[in-house]
Amino acid sequence: MFKIQGLDSINNEILNALQINAEMPLKQIAHKIHKSESATHERIKSLKKGGFVKASVLLLDYTKLHMIQVANILVKLIDHSPFAASKFCREIDTFDEVMECSQITGYYDFHLKVATTCSGAFYTFFETKLKAMAIVGETLTTCVLAEHKHETALKLS
Repeated sequence: MFKIQGLDSINNEILNALQINAEMPLKQIAHKIHKSESATHERIKSLKKGGFVKASVLLLDYTKLHMIQVANILVKLIDHSPFAASKFCREIDTFDEVMECSQITGYYDFHLKVATTCSGAFYTFFETKLKAMAIVGETLTTCVLAEHKHETALKLS
């Protein structure tokens, strides 16, 4: 369970509810936290204004979408300077196939989560975009066979 400094238990309950369902009706949230709808609305507005809510999104069920190839790629850069890492991130940000990009510790510098329509599309992405970047050195790719757990919500206490 995560604790966010400056938030009380009611704000945590609101955030927990909205992480599970960002479309949850205000009335339902208010009932859940035992507050009026107007007080709940003000708290939600305050949480958004305070930057605690980054975005409200719709999550697709990949199992319903046919022809989706998901892969994880570890990337080691040739140059390890802050400038090089920043340049890599800016370029990666332009690739629609890259769903997530995290800078990591260890032997590799970055972890990418990539989604394409098939192995052929993945190969094209890998060869013509990722490996075409002069700064990219070694890579290690693993393909996702099945997803058994996928959480997007942090459990707040």
